[in-house]
Amino acid sequence: MTTQPLRTSSSAERFYRVLLWLYPASFRRAYGHEMVQTFRDYYREEQEQGGWSALHLWGLVLPDLVTSVCVEHWKASMAFCKSLLGLEKESLMTNALLNLDVALRTDIGRRPSNEDNMISYVPEDAQIMAKKGALFVVADGLGGHTLGEVASELAVNTIRDTYYQDTDEDITASLRRSVENANTLIWKKNGEKFQDAMEDEKVQGGMGTTCVAVVLQDTHVYVANAGDSFAYIMRAEKIMQIAQDHSWVAEQVHAGLLTKEQARSHEKRNMITRCLGTKSDVDVYVASETVQDGDVLLLCTDGLWSLVEEDELRSIVEQYPPEESAKRLVERANENGGPDNITAIVVRVSLAV
Repeated sequence: MTTQPLRTSSSAERFYRVLLWLYPASFRRAYGHEMVQTFRDYYREEQEQGGWSALHLWGLVLPDLVTSVCVEHWKASMAFCKSLLGLEKESLMTNALLNLDVALRTDIGRRPSNEDNMISYVPEDAQIMAKKGALFVVADGLGGHTLGEVASELAVNTIRDTYYQDTDEDITASLRRSVENANTLIWKKNGEKFQDAMEDEKVQGGMGTTCVAVVLQDTHVYVANAGDSFAYIMRAEKIMQIAQDHSWVAEQVHAGLLTKEQARSHEKRNMITRCLGTKSDVDVYVASETVQDGDVLLLCTDGLWSLVEEDELRSIVEQYPPEESAKRLVERANENGGPDNITAIVVRVSLAV
């Protein structure tokens, strides 16, 4: 009685994976994994609610999928036509008008050591900037002692190096692969060089790290993350979280078992469900948004966002330039107790139209 739904789920998922081949290859590479996960979650929800049928399920899924396939093929065709007509030159000009004011700051807080790491890379070469954009990464290491610091440093450097070496013009796919490569490297390091540490009771599981990586290219921002390090866009007195929260309490909030207020003080609020380095593969969340003139991006670890409310984060970065904003954000987290390392990257975007 319990195995039949699993077989049905497996068959439905296999059929859905076949349908994904209707999409352009670049779209499949970037979003295929995420779409399968979404389908799996949707299928499970329908099953739990009861009263569902295969006809009902596919009647909901197929129309949206067909529409989406048509739209993505149209986008791919337009991109191909633009490349034939040489319209990529216009893109180069647009990127040249993207001005970024960037500030980075990290603080040990009340921890004995700082296991956070961050990196900012804005290419000086106009062609590289036009094609790949500017990259910002924040990582919060796990493992204690020096292991967390090693993991977070490996993450930010590997993501930077891999991303700019990747020749794929699909930024979302390239960014995802860069984070996946960082995961693979840390996973291998856990097995090769940190075996003694992994067997130590105090650092069971070896090292790992959360990660949020953002690319600003042309008028778009692309984000990839695993864990509870976040990225936000501040615009017109509003704040939008563009990274996904991979924590136990976030799952409980999503399921309606906890409120956001309860989650902030829950004893398991620091338990994450996804990170780099602890498994051979990782499900990286990716997304993209359009940026506007005057937008401010904030990348930060939980040492900041867990202690400073979103409205206050927004208020600070909107009032002050990036350097002062980053300074005040860290100070505010420390004023509220500062029990963890605190790291922030603030980026103000100016578009010359």
